[in-house]
Amino acid sequence: MRRLKLRIIVIPILLIAALVGYMTISNIIKKENAKQIVQLKKQEDEKKAKAIADAKAIADAKAIADAKAIADAKAIADAKAIEDAKVAADAKAAADVVAENRVYIKMHGMINTKIISSDDLVWGEIPITPEVCNELIAIINRNNYADKKILLTDLNSWKKGDFSDGVAQHNYLWEKLGGVQGKAIRLR
Repeated sequence: MRRLKLRIIVIPILLIAALVGYMTISNIIKKENAKQIVQLKKQEDEKKAKAIADAKAIADAKAIADAKAIADAKAIADAKAIEDAKVAADAKAAADVVAENRVYIKMHGMINTKIISSDDLVWGEIPITPEVCNELIAIINRNNYADKKILLTDLNSWKKGDFSDGVAQHNYLWEKLGGVQGKAIRLR
């Protein structure tokens, strides 16, 4: 009987101890599993956060690169526009610059209509009109010829119909053009 009592007391105690041990171990395992799940979730969240940060950094870098490319393109376009404007201004300035020799040729042709040469040779005639005089005056004013004052004086007298100094005016232009034949001797 004693054994039976002992068995009745010991077996339930052992069963309780085993059950408590099992529950303790089970709780420990559950806690460890929960910790691992929390750590895995935390690692997963960190990976997601890093991926989001990386994607944002890439997007920011692309936006900066795009903005820089746009700024560079604008700077290039602005520089090209400035260069084009400079070229256009240079072309206009070049168009305004007329070789003084061309002015001499035209004025010589004009005064040829008013003179008689020593050998009766006249190399081209251009009618003297106020419009032609004004055109040449504008060209001379835009340029910095050494004898600008003489040329303007002659043209202004021609506009007024004054050719009284035509022989000297012709011979001045004739000499500037390297004249050999056709020197003026008197007015027509």
